[in-house]
Amino acid sequence: MAFSRLVWIAGLVLGACWPLAFAPFDQSYLAIILLVGLFAIADRASPRLAAWTGFTFGLSAFAVGIYWLAIPLHNFAHMDWVLSGTAVLLLAFYCALYPALALWIARKWWPRKGLFALPFVWVLSEWLRAHLFTGFPWLATGYSQTWSILGGWAPLLGQYGVGLATACVASLILLLYRHRSERRMVMSTVGAIMLLYAGAAVSAEINWTQPIRHLLSVRLIQGDIPVTEKWNTHQLDSVLNRYVKLILATPKGTMLDVLPETAFPVFQTQIPELLQGLRVWSAHHHTQIILGIVQYAHQHYYNAALDIDGTSPRQWYRKQHLVPFGEYIPFPHLLGPLVHHFLPGLGSFTPGDGSSTLQVDGLRDGMTICYEESFSRDVRKGVVEGATFLTNISDYSWFGHSTALPQSLQMAAMQAREEEKPDIRATNTGVTAIISPNGRVQAKLPEFVSGALNGKINPRKGKTPFGMLGDLPFLIICLFALIIQAFRPIQRTGVENDVQ
Repeated sequence: MAFSRLVWIAGLVLGACWPLAFAPFDQSYLAIILLVGLFAIADRASPRLAAWTGFTFGLSAFAVGIYWLAIPLHNFAHMDWVLSGTAVLLLAFYCALYPALALWIARKWWPRKGLFALPFVWVLSEWLRAHLFTGFPWLATGYSQTWSILGGWAPLLGQYGVGLATACVASLILLLYRHRSERRMVMSTVGAIMLLYAGAAVSAEINWTQPIRHLLSVRLIQGDIPVTEKWNTHQLDSVLNRYVKLILATPKGTMLDVLPETAFPVFQTQIPELLQGLRVWSAHHHTQIILGIVQYAHQHYYNAALDIDGTSPRQWYRKQHLVPFGEYIPFPHLLGPLVHHFLPGLGSFTPGDGSSTLQVDGLRDGMTICYEESFSRDVRKGVVEGATFLTNISDYSWFGHSTALPQSLQMAAMQAREEEKPDIRATNTGVTAIISPNGRVQAKLPEFVSGALNGKINPRKGKTPFGMLGDLPFLIICLFALIIQAFRPIQRTGVENDVQ
């Protein structure tokens, strides 16, 4: 019992350090070190104790890593800090079930081959977490390597492939330590680690996509408008005027202005004169405008992006992947009264359908709104439709000065790397940025300032292997490896005793 408690404490400590591997701390090597520790404990534990270790790891990792979800609950849902913190702990509890399940399965189904099975079931559990119940991909292993060498696997296998390579390195290091006296095992293990890094480096140097004929001059506008002011009807004119002034200051030759999510916090039917005026301005200056606005159509409300082109009809992108308990309410008959008690008026959006791209200067622009950019499958929709660059509009002002902002930027950079497309982000308070096709942040605005980021991007045609096939190769590799291990003869090593 005393040993079990020590293991649980170790899981809590390792998990609490997990967010340090991600932005804004960017200690990517920590992900490998922490997985070495976690796998070392799990591989010697019984299935039950391994599951508890995974649970304590996940509980502390998510409680620390997504603490910022308590901020809007406290500031805008008027919950006290105890209640809002409890809500975050409940989500952390749910997310912790996945690492618990992964470690339990590895020890239960592959009791003598845990070090071989652990990386695969670990990342498969993260993939499952990003898909079940609308999905929650935060703090997935692959995102920690967005700007590392191992991130080079992204165009081939996506961020889950990057996570798999990371977990495999951790497992191989542990294997190397346990067999450090066996020269043959040492050589083969070191060779496997070098192969993972070399493969990533080679993949990163391959031009999977090709630049097209011309540069696109863009202006990304950051309003820096507090949530309480933005949604205050008495402040509407002030909000609209700030954005209009920033649009009118657009330098000559700019081809695209992008405004944040719900930059115009009204229905399009309420401001027809303003929208018509912007259309006239667009035609005169040869500048398209993409702006966030709430669309009312056919008795439905949409969180939408409106494209204004003075020479073409309006285009709309409607957000397809809505935020549960923010933009829609799961099980509305059961949970609706409770949600509306704390957040009246929320949860009333309809998910969009139709195209995930907008036409910009004859090119296809892959659109996402808010946290859609955190899901590879959502970003990939536009690429499948032929997008040559990516655009995201967001408003993270709900989360204040927290790690939510740099975490979202890191996830966006991974999507750019997966698709090898330039990515532009226009946000209300940050991080407004231009991201290059290799995931590097080319330019960004300071957080919580009003202004605009002017720059140029080079859209790219073609698709990466991930853009063409998505997660399918990653899933095939995982399932194939686990099946092979299930039927491979056991090699006894003398380190097989389980700790109960």
